[in-house]
Amino acid sequence: MTGDTQKRRARAIVLAPLGRHSRYMLASYLRHIFTVVAALMTIALTIDLWPQISLLTADPAQSAPGVVWSVVRLAGLRLCDLLPPLLPFATFLGVLWSEIVFTTSAERMLIWNSGRSPIQCLTPALMAGVLLGGALFIMDGYLRPAAISVQIREKFGREGLRLDRTISGGTHWVALQDGLLRAEIEYGPPLKLHNTTIYKFNADGLLREVDTASLASPLPRSGLWLLQGGHYWKAPLNDNPDLAVVNAKEEAEIPFAQRSVPLSLNVLWLSNLGMSPQYLTMTVLRTLAKANIVSGEAAGFSTRLQALYSEAFLPGLMSFLAAALAMHYFPYRLRPVALIGVFLAGYLAHFTVTAFLLMGEFGYVPAPVAGWITPLLIVMGIGWTLHQIQKRRGLDISLQDTPSLES
Repeated sequence: MTGDTQKRRARAIVLAPLGRHSRYMLASYLRHIFTVVAALMTIALTIDLWPQISLLTADPAQSAPGVVWSVVRLAGLRLCDLLPPLLPFATFLGVLWSEIVFTTSAERMLIWNSGRSPIQCLTPALMAGVLLGGALFIMDGYLRPAAISVQIREKFGREGLRLDRTISGGTHWVALQDGLLRAEIEYGPPLKLHNTTIYKFNADGLLREVDTASLASPLPRSGLWLLQGGHYWKAPLNDNPDLAVVNAKEEAEIPFAQRSVPLSLNVLWLSNLGMSPQYLTMTVLRTLAKANIVSGEAAGFSTRLQALYSEAFLPGLMSFLAAALAMHYFPYRLRPVALIGVFLAGYLAHFTVTAFLLMGEFGYVPAPVAGWITPLLIVMGIGWTLHQIQKRRGLDISLQDTPSLES
């Protein structure tokens, strides 16, 4: 073979998801991820449950095994609420832990010297992300609302008492398209309003009608509400809307036993007033995300829905990010500065997710931006890192394996 006949070629990358090394790395990733999850949940559950022990032991007739069972059961229910926000970051830490082990034990050098490319080594990270992403979507979108529903229904634990739907929590003020509503809410079902007062204004912002009732309930599919046991007042007609009513004579309030009035109020939203968006079922969340809610809370529902869709990809992206950064910054030996930098990159990604979701809930950014901007930034970071790895190996943007010489 002479220099004239030598030809530099590279083999195409073929992923091996079921290969022995992929299975070995996947098992290592999952083992370390679950260890991180166990540590984080031990801390989180201890902080969450310790103040509630007095609630679980308040009944003197309850036996010791009953108290233990109550604690275990509440821990399982609270796990569905505490784990979802932390699982993507736990995935990052678990994969990073595995990569540190691979570097310090020289396993990565051994595998790369055998001809396996860095991109092929990312297959287990993808597999771990797919498994955990599916688990996160199911837990956060379905198990979390179901768990909080059990706590509310049984008035079980601190959250069950705080979100008790059998009491109104005092008088509520609700904005309407043409006025204001003041009432005590019986969430039901069925939904009812007690000690209700409805203020309606005209187009110029002047008070035109006041309805009070001891009880108000919505009429099905009509946009009307049935008021019972109250009275109403209407402003007299006035050709000049700029003039206020200055009659010294007291104006009469007309009593009624029952009266139907139109009310621009979303019944589904009102029946879930006070419930955080993350505790709503997918069906309710989708409906409220499209609803026209005067109070502006639709942004929170839309953001929550986008967050649910995007977080199914977050564990995979965080897993990919940890593996790619580790392969780039400490492939053969562990450097403390590089390790700290990689850890901070993962924490920054976790913080950015939370920050954008909060901005979306308060309406500062559109819901799709709040839900998807961080995954997009992570994808860009992964792409840049993989490009640097391939560039170091002389392959630039080519998705190819280790170059070889063939005659």
